Amino acid sequence: RVVFGAVANDHVAALQDLNEREFLVLGLLAAAVLFMGLYPLPFTNVMHASVAELLRHVAVPKL
Repeated sequence: RVVFGAVANDHVAALQDLNEREFLVLGLLAAAVLFMGLYPLPFTNVMHASVAELLRHVAVPKL
């Protein structure tokens, strides 16, 4: 409200902040994204075999 001023739309003004359940879900999703960013090895190991096969297929010369 400091930057944008007063709310001009009554429907937007009636909106409420996050409740505890929504805040918990948002926190869990943020923690999962942070974990995947810091420790990607368990997730990239799942894709390793298919990516290796794809690279082998692409590396074969067509001529």
